[in-house]
Amino acid sequence: MRKDATPPLRPDAVASAVREAAREDPGGGPELNATEQMEHALARTTFGPRPGDRERIARIGIAAFLDEQLHPERIEDARVEAELKRFPALSRASGDLAQQLAQAQQRRKALAAGEATEEPPPPPEAGAQMPDPNGAAPAPKAGGDLRRQLGKAGRGPGFEIVSQLAEAKLVRAVDSERQLREVMTDFWFNHFNVFAGKMNEAALLPGYEQVIREHALGNFGELLRAVAHSPAMLIYLDNWRSALPRPAERRGRRGRSRPAPPSARRRGINENYARELLELHTLGVDGGYTQEDVIAVARCFTGWTVKDPQRDPKFAFEPHMHDFGPKRVLGKEIAEGQGEEDGEQVLDLLVHHPSTARFVARKLARRFVADDPPDALVDRAARTFRETSGDIRAVVRTILESPGFWSRRALRAKVRSPLELVAGSVRALDARVDEPVALLRAVARIGEPLFAAQPPTGYLDTARNWLSSGALLARIDFGLALASGQLDGVLVDLSTVSRDARGPEEVLDRASRRIGAPPLSEKTRAYILAELRETPPQSPLVAARAVGLLLGAPELQRR
Repeated sequence: MRKDATPPLRPDAVASAVREAAREDPGGGPELNATEQMEHALARTTFGPRPGDRERIARIGIAAFLDEQLHPERIEDARVEAELKRFPALSRASGDLAQQLAQAQQRRKALAAGEATEEPPPPPEAGAQMPDPNGAAPAPKAGGDLRRQLGKAGRGPGFEIVSQLAEAKLVRAVDSERQLREVMTDFWFNHFNVFAGKMNEAALLPGYEQVIREHALGNFGELLRAVAHSPAMLIYLDNWRSALPRPAERRGRRGRSRPAPPSARRRGINENYARELLELHTLGVDGGYTQEDVIAVARCFTGWTVKDPQRDPKFAFEPHMHDFGPKRVLGKEIAEGQGEEDGEQVLDLLVHHPSTARFVARKLARRFVADDPPDALVDRAARTFRETSGDIRAVVRTILESPGFWSRRALRAKVRSPLELVAGSVRALDARVDEPVALLRAVARIGEPLFAAQPPTGYLDTARNWLSSGALLARIDFGLALASGQLDGVLVDLSTVSRDARGPEEVLDRASRRIGAPPLSEKTRAYILAELRETPPQSPLVAARAVGLLLGAPELQRR
């Protein structure tokens, strides 16, 4: 068991960092007040506050709350664990899911070729119920439009697995008490992205995401190794086929050349995983590697493959596929004749490379602080990464107690991703979610269909990735639909917002308090009041319109 390298935050750690932030950047404005500190902590370490969260933090203190979230293993989360039993795909073995997909594909091919002797069972309808061998209740029906929104990831029989996994992700974001762990799971999944629409990735995703979740606040080296050994990653980036080529032809008994049989031919060494391992997973594009390093790393990982990918996909090292020759990676000699150890040496080399420390620290600072985080904060986080050999919890703690995190410039500096907006809005309203499918559609419509990012970069965590004109309209539409009860399976009670209100100003003020809205600009407030005056003051629609317009307001798009 790895010793926890993260001591608890001092009770005065936040107050000290707030004061230091104001001293370091006097032009950035005054210190964050107590309310701003609380909102900032909730906005960056959760998917958004729920009713009661602010009161609890005021009682126990911000430092205690942050320390609690940094240790999810100490937090009881029985409610969400019970909810997740609705999704049987999460508890089924990857091999079972892979066989199910393979059988469905075979039936389709047989039917298309006219070889089927009887009408095969239809492929699962969009959101059709998947039987669970353990007898758990089936997942709710998803609806065909989600299939379309997922694109290639929504085609074929793998859709039901993807939809269940996406619904479970949303349930965790909304209901889990271990909020920081879910934030970090989302962060690392995009860092180590795989695409649900490739081959049988859908069957591998539940296990892959759970591995990431288990390491989300653990050690980066252990996380990197778990990903490197994952069938999901090896298949997604084609390393499972990467092998030292056999000779294209062999000599016959009379000296004549003849082609090797198709079963003996290989596609050769594939550089996809090696390139993304260096560029996206560890060193970064400017991390000091060359094309020669990419080739050498690809040679080191030949033979890292997946055994029986269609029936029981598991990592395997195949010596007959490996390049046993000597290699040189980032100036380090990899001795010949080692086999699987070549790849292990590369991973160890990358974990301890200073470029990895800085690259990972900058990405974490970008997630928690700003799209362009202060260099001093990145340096501080990178130093912790190096000193703890990649302890993720220690790096996050360093960020959360740094002056750069508590600078006024960092307050509401990040644009909420579609998942953050949808989950945060549901949490703010304390809405009851009986079926999360309509919320998944909203996340996809705003621009983030879950598990459907095709490039290995995943979804990028910057404002320019989310703020297109179409996405802004989709955000407004979502707010209005949620508040007015138009999302199937989601119940919102706004009766107290407009009851006995004396006018639109009071309705707006109550709505703002209900969702914890930040101060509105004069322009935003004037626009919402003008819209509310068009609705009768005692109409039940006035509360929904006030809340919906707030959720779509520019101030609510930031965290």
